[in-house]
Amino acid sequence: MRISVVVPNFNKERTLHECLSAVYAQRPPPAEVIVVDDASTDRSRRIAAGFPCTVVAFPVNRGVSAARNAGAARATGDVLFFVDSDIALAPGALAAAVRTLEAHPDCGVVQGIYDLRPLHDDGPVEAYKTLFEHFWRRRATGVTATTMFALTAVPRAVFELVGGFDERLRDAEDVEFGTRLPSRYEIRVSDEIVGRHDDVDRLWLYLSELFRRAVTYADAVVVARWERPVAGADGAGRTPHRVDLAAVVGMAASALAVGTASLALVTPRLALLALGPLAAFVVADRELLAFALRHRGPRFLLYAAGLRWLTHLTEFVGMGLGVCGALLRRVRAGRFRRVTPVSQR
Repeated sequence: MRISVVVPNFNKERTLHECLSAVYAQRPPPAEVIVVDDASTDRSRRIAAGFPCTVVAFPVNRGVSAARNAGAARATGDVLFFVDSDIALAPGALAAAVRTLEAHPDCGVVQGIYDLRPLHDDGPVEAYKTLFEHFWRRRATGVTATTMFALTAVPRAVFELVGGFDERLRDAEDVEFGTRLPSRYEIRVSDEIVGRHDDVDRLWLYLSELFRRAVTYADAVVVARWERPVAGADGAGRTPHRVDLAAVVGMAASALAVGTASLALVTPRLALLALGPLAAFVVADRELLAFALRHRGPRFLLYAAGLRWLTHLTEFVGMGLGVCGALLRRVRAGRFRRVTPVSQR
């Protein structure tokens, strides 16, 4: 299989050189590398010019969906391997993707996992985010239900069948892609495809990114599943995203804990009612918290628990606002209508 590597980039001068160096160090090497620069204002284009890759430069910022679609349109390989410009692939990642696709002919998407170590260690927020991403991706090894395109391979024919990414989406676009994948194709996670990620390292940036993704996800995936069935080109649709019961319990428990704790304004004793939701939160996330304890120790465990609680609360608010906004827009339009990707119009 000839592999075309597509690297969407926007202002990632800090990591782009490491990303491309890791891509060109793969054995066997890819057939081609395409960097799609989404109107960066930093040194990204000069860095990309130092490698024998094709650079597609957008004059204005169009978002990661448009960047990936443009790279795929320019590619000539049998397999499209998408890797974000803040990820450095481990040796053998591309070869592992090919082995998985060859071993599982029904596999339409194979995605990798994050290394437990960040590409650049910039503090506790990034340490938590990297640990969490590594934990849940490794736990999903094998057949899964959700597509995430940070380091992911797709046969070109499958990508074209699905119709690419919805260019109106700047968040949750990779999850939405999977809802249009015909059900005859498997989605797999391989722990042999590994990359070190330079993740967000500021609390406010982390929570705001999480909030935006939750709002978009609610509209593009959750509400969409209540409308007419999603179908691929062969008419066989895929159920959009399996419900993660632990995540739902965690979000609900975090919100209830805030609500019940606020009753302390009436009388301090009523604050004890928050103990029940807090216990439910701990139970729902016990595997992740135990993982944090093993790898980072008891002090980091307390920090991770607090950040995990904030994560659930942010997702709860974002999902709630996203669902309400999506339903209101559809009610005003007088109907429910499934979002159709621009590429399928």
